[in-house]
Amino acid sequence: MHTEIPWRMAVLRRWIFLLICGICINASAWCAQASSGASTARVTIDASKVEGHISPMLYGQFDEFMFEAVKGGVAAELLRDRDFEAAPNAIGLPRYWDRDPDDRNDDPALHFHWDDSVYYPSAQEFINEQTEHSLRADLTHDDGQRRGIRQGDIPIRQGITYKGYLWLKTTGFSGHITVALEADWTSGQTYAAAEINNVAGDWKRYEFTLTPTHADPLAKFVVLFYGRGRLWLDKLSLLPGDAFDGVRADVFQKVKELHPAFIRWPGGNVAQDYHWKWGIGPRDQRYTWTNLSWGNEPEPSDFGTDEFFHFCRRVGAEPSITLNVEGRGATAEEAAAWVEYTNGPLSSHFGALRAANGSAEPFHVKYWEIGNEIWGTWVRAHSDADTYARNYNRYAAAILAVDPSVRLAAVGDNDMNWNRTVLQIAGPHIDYLVIHHYYGDAEMQGDPLNLMARPLAYERFYQQVSKLIHEIVPGRDIRLDINEWNTSLPLPRQHSMESALYAARLMNVFERTDLVAMSAVSDMVNGWSGGVIQASRHDVFLTPTYLVNALYGTHLGTQRLAARVESPTFDTSREGKGIPYLDAVVTRTQDGKQIFIKIVNTDAQRPIRTDVRVNGVNLDPHALLETINADSMTAANSFATPNAVSLQKKTLEAGTSFAVELPKHSVSVITLAVGP
Repeated sequence: MHTEIPWRMAVLRRWIFLLICGICINASAWCAQASSGASTARVTIDASKVEGHISPMLYGQFDEFMFEAVKGGVAAELLRDRDFEAAPNAIGLPRYWDRDPDDRNDDPALHFHWDDSVYYPSAQEFINEQTEHSLRADLTHDDGQRRGIRQGDIPIRQGITYKGYLWLKTTGFSGHITVALEADWTSGQTYAAAEINNVAGDWKRYEFTLTPTHADPLAKFVVLFYGRGRLWLDKLSLLPGDAFDGVRADVFQKVKELHPAFIRWPGGNVAQDYHWKWGIGPRDQRYTWTNLSWGNEPEPSDFGTDEFFHFCRRVGAEPSITLNVEGRGATAEEAAAWVEYTNGPLSSHFGALRAANGSAEPFHVKYWEIGNEIWGTWVRAHSDADTYARNYNRYAAAILAVDPSVRLAAVGDNDMNWNRTVLQIAGPHIDYLVIHHYYGDAEMQGDPLNLMARPLAYERFYQQVSKLIHEIVPGRDIRLDINEWNTSLPLPRQHSMESALYAARLMNVFERTDLVAMSAVSDMVNGWSGGVIQASRHDVFLTPTYLVNALYGTHLGTQRLAARVESPTFDTSREGKGIPYLDAVVTRTQDGKQIFIKIVNTDAQRPIRTDVRVNGVNLDPHALLETINADSMTAANSFATPNAVSLQKKTLEAGTSFAVELPKHSVSVITLAVGP
């Protein structure tokens, strides 16, 4: 007992000592942080000093033939494999199609065949890499029983009229066909039905409309045969009545709200696989091609050059087209022909073809990218920089001979040796150098602060590229086009507040760098988890990175004002030390009536009280504060939680000097109204 008390006293003294040391250490750290502004920061703006100019083309979007980025994403077509090109199962039905009512019992009256000898013909004059098919149905007798084909997972809405058709050919079929939307179970409720009569002869398009009485996100579309004989089906279609020129209405609206300056298409990697003639002419005479870049998916050509152009114009964007350089048989002549198709006069061969396809007026496509990531071993026609640069010159000469007014972009890289070679050989013919940025777990190496700091490394990199351009091609105004960028994090982090902070800081860097004239997040819709619009067959949700793109796209000034940021800092394991938690860029509109302060608090733990001082201008006493934030850095948007990360707005007491508390892990834009 007597020996226990001193032992406890010793332990107590030890804990008191450690506690005091801890308090001293923490106090010392706090004082060190406080002296550099740990929980406070300052932004000083000189409105009388313009440091640079913001390109009106700075914020665009990028969409690629990649899984359901185009088909099922942008495109409104509800039927998958509508031309029966996917390989069949044992009873002859291709992928996505099943026997109706089900496969419980044998049906000797109905047999299917995946037919490569009879099909609705494509008007395909270019590379035809695979045999085309139709679905043949042989009906031996008509006993009044229900029999046919069905496709499930068809999202339908009550009161919307669905417009459809199918191409049929027959030799001696007698009877009729019923098409319907139904609940997807055996003997499920019929929501809408239409009867097709007088089926006879060679290929003919039979149209129908269906207006369902109920909504069902997982309905089925059925084609039922009542009669006997042989017939072939091909090129079926089912489109919702509110589609915009074949584009999903919900996706169209979300793209439009991004206010994209341009949209890049058709890739991406797949640009090195794509031949533009696959996607022109009558919709049902186009070719379904194999997407070698992404899973060998059959890729319908419903969304081609004309559809892309009209989509861009409807959302207010300039089209930007990526050309195939030597991939899958591509040539400079093919690239020049595409330019002539979009921009040529009616007197030209391909201009006349465009007019024959319904567009007499030229599309005036200004931006053309010659190849994609040619330095990458994963793309067709991969090469070294010297070979690519010489190919670039050949393609540029062919294109400029057709339309000397276009702007051409060359493949650049994060590797300065590649950039040096390309600029040395092709620099006099380059308007934009394209560079892509992705950053994820592998690069972070277990330190999430690396992600928050990485955009500043790109800012330094752009300075090196600028110096290289001026050194190798003096007097040539070559700008950067960062038309693929994103985090590459596992889900749900890719759709989290963490990714939004990275996006905003990188976009601040774009605005601080005059050299960067164009940029586009990867991707616009689906394709991979980076798609900022995630569109399933029945719903859409917006990622936090979308929210940042929309916020910045609607607050794009033309003049960058001088601004000084004083902020607490953090250290990283590989992206440097003394990194400011706070990142800001300040711009002013062309008319001088508004000033935008884009400001990012990357601190995951603390809000930062920020004093803002604006010199050289009179300001209204109230400002608008728009903030993207969530309960935590890990909060992520999804179909189940579409608003976990959201945008909030409120009015601030402002003027030329004011304070604002920026929440932890937040992206904000403060809009100041300039007074008289």
